[in-house]
Amino acid sequence: MSLVLNRRLQPLRGLPDLVPVVNVVLLLLCFFLLSSSFVLQPGIKVDPPRSAFGVGMPSSRLIVAITLAPPQLNAQGAPLPREPILYFNDQIVTLDGLRTALDQLPSSRVTPSLVLKADKDVPLDVITSIIDVAPRFSIVIATKPVSGTTAP
Repeated sequence: MSLVLNRRLQPLRGLPDLVPVVNVVLLLLCFFLLSSSFVLQPGIKVDPPRSAFGVGMPSSRLIVAITLAPPQLNAQGAPLPREPILYFNDQIVTLDGLRTALDQLPSSRVTPSLVLKADKDVPLDVITSIIDVAPRFSIVIATKPVSGTTAP
């Protein structure tokens, strides 16, 4: 006696449905976007000095960017001294305005970090005056790594 098996299933004919594939890809994209950490950087373009030694950027949202005003010439064509411009929360502030803005922040048990992103041409006395304005903060000066070296 022989047993005869008949096929009842037919292979799919036509195009496969791509909607489930697109749904899975979009869900994966949303998962990776929501689980990744974002580092907030101010929108101020700053050229910090280079350093062979550096520490990692603290997770602080308190960033003070310091740039110099664009070069200007006087009536005789001689360059005028460039004034530093302070940015806090992407707004131009004065030194006194920075002091009041930092004083209005709520105090916490841990010492908050204040990141100074300054142009390499900014005078040292401007940076020290900002450090004097923020005595209750841990100050971190942002630098760029020197190309070809790694941080210890």
